[in-house]
Amino acid sequence: MKVFGTTKISYEIEQILHSANHYLIIVSPYLKLNQRLKVRLSDAFKNVEDVYILYRENELKNQERIWLNSFNNVKLLSIKNLHSKIYVNEETVLISSMNLYEYSQINNHEIGVKIDNEEDAPEFKDALNEIRIMIESEYTEIDHNFNEIIESVENYSMSRLFWELNENYTFRQFNKNSQRLYEYISDKSRELVDFSEDELYQDKTAVLRATELGKIRYQFLEKELKKLAN
Repeated sequence: MKVFGTTKISYEIEQILHSANHYLIIVSPYLKLNQRLKVRLSDAFKNVEDVYILYRENELKNQERIWLNSFNNVKLLSIKNLHSKIYVNEETVLISSMNLYEYSQINNHEIGVKIDNEEDAPEFKDALNEIRIMIESEYTEIDHNFNEIIESVENYSMSRLFWELNENYTFRQFNKNSQRLYEYISDKSRELVDFSEDELYQDKTAVLRATELGKIRYQFLEKELKKLAN
């Protein structure tokens, strides 16, 4: 997690636009799209599957709405009393005091916090969840693709499954947090579902803690392994 001032925030916003590959989320109460910004946005929109732009109710000019709606992958979401400024792609969240139209200005005193998906995974997930709450506060149904974005940052690793079970249940004579308990849970997991060789340790005796189970396998194993608790 890093803290930036005005000039670096402008650079980071451009980097988020430039490096977005799968999705782009822009939360900015006020949007003023000059030609330079339109070029930047247009280039970004062409490279991603889904774009979500949250703006403050009644603060988007009709000509800008028409231009943004010309892109099939852009979803415009009007939010009452919106004051947050957040810029997101699959790698980075930038929470800032800077509106999108101000990003090229250097005379305002701005501050921003950059959150990295790999280094700050819990905070990255929390930021996305707050955006979800903003959307759900105004709309009865949230876009299916946005739910998939939220889903993509969920941790469904074997390590998380172990710690969830370890924290909430006891298993036979095994001590909590012990390696023997992890091996026991791994053994039972391998009996319940199939794992590929690259998801196991070299000696094939246990599942790698870093193995991503995915939502379906995770929920199935959690349900079945609970049954083995004391």
